[in-house]
Amino acid sequence: MTYPANARSEDLKRIPGLFRRWELPEIFTANRDYHIEDGGVHADGTPLFAIFSYENASETAGESGDAHGLCAA
Repeated sequence: MTYPANARSEDLKRIPGLFRRWELPEIFTANRDYHIEDGGVHADGTPLFAIFSYENASETAGESGDAHGLCAA
C-alpha cells in the first residue's frame, strides 16, 4: 500500500475492531487509502488485522460513505 504524497501518519484513523481476512471487502470503500497491520490471532487460530484509514479531504467535508462499524471480530 502506498501513501499519497501529502499523507501523514497523523492522518490515519483506526477503524475500531480487529478483522478477519474475509471481512475486509465489507470494510473497504472506493477512493480511500488504508494501512493494514497484524492484529494477532483469534482463539480459533484465525489471523486478525487492524485497519487504519487515511482521512481525505472529502471525508473532512462530511461526504464519507463508509461503514466502519461492520464486522468487528
